[in-house]
Amino acid sequence: MFILLLVLALAVPAAAQEVGVAVRPETIYIENAGGDIGPVERAFFHIVIENKSAGPVDILWVRFDIVNSAGIVISGQYSGQALMALFDSAIDRKRIEPTTKKTLTLKPAERKAISDIFINLPAGFIGEQLLVDVEYKANGKETQSKTDTPLSRMEGFSGRLPFDGIWYVSAEHSYLDPHKRFLAEAFAYDFVQIGENGKSFQRDGRSNADYYAYGKKVLAAKDGTVLSVRSDVMENMPGETVNTAAPGGNVVIIDHGNGQYGYYAHLKPSSSTVKVGARVKAGDPIGEVGNSGDSTEPHLHFHVMNKPDPADADGIPVGFENWKSQSYSHLPSARELGILPRGEFVQP
Repeated sequence: MFILLLVLALAVPAAAQEVGVAVRPETIYIENAGGDIGPVERAFFHIVIENKSAGPVDILWVRFDIVNSAGIVISGQYSGQALMALFDSAIDRKRIEPTTKKTLTLKPAERKAISDIFINLPAGFIGEQLLVDVEYKANGKETQSKTDTPLSRMEGFSGRLPFDGIWYVSAEHSYLDPHKRFLAEAFAYDFVQIGENGKSFQRDGRSNADYYAYGKKVLAAKDGTVLSVRSDVMENMPGETVNTAAPGGNVVIIDHGNGQYGYYAHLKPSSSTVKVGARVKAGDPIGEVGNSGDSTEPHLHFHVMNKPDPADADGIPVGFENWKSQSYSHLPSARELGILPRGEFVQP
């Protein structure tokens, strides 16, 4: 289900002949985040460039502009070594299929990407439209291809933490997060539990039962209707080859309303306590943490997407309500709503 890379739904503007330009995801969400001085907004997107011609093309530069009706324009432009480094970085982080590195030349049907672009600006400075302009050389002639994408301020997902107790945020939607290989997982989280020994496991860690998270209850993050339940995937032994045929392993998908679908993955076999069509409330148990699918140790994977099928979905930003952090203080610090930073210990 998770074999969809960010390049596979490439939309090419009608005006583009030799080079196609696409922005992913299809809907660019604007996250509201707290700032040190004032409120901050964040936009996140990828730019994908494809050679649609029968011959090679040389990418000269890529420029993007974020514009709004008040005339505010925020721009970024890349060329030469800087652009080459961005293309190669996307390959290194597995955001796009490999092509020849250290070159700006695209062979026919090849694609390169500038991936994981994060724009953080004071609230109000991110506008309503993203314009992307690519200049390239083909057959001795310099040409441009352009595309534009609306910037949506659709509401991101907000709900409770999908567990009780204290958990460690081992992965979130940062620049280096491997989740971003898949569009549906662009804003995914991974959670584990840490013991007094400072590790996620006790004894030698060779058994799933050695892991503190194993068998812990997974809770619905928000009210909704159960759309899909899978509970027949066998578990991996810790550290062994993962199941790429069923990457999510045992999964519960919940329709949380407003076009938002929660994806709760890597569950313990036969641990799901809900059935398709059941109504659940926030905090209801839906399964137990396991080590099934594309997983090397017991943990909970959670993300929210805009369609029920992860192979056809884009991820939605996730903010959690009424949680506490405890990494840097003796007592937990209360948070009303926010994204979870990697390396934080969190609890409801």
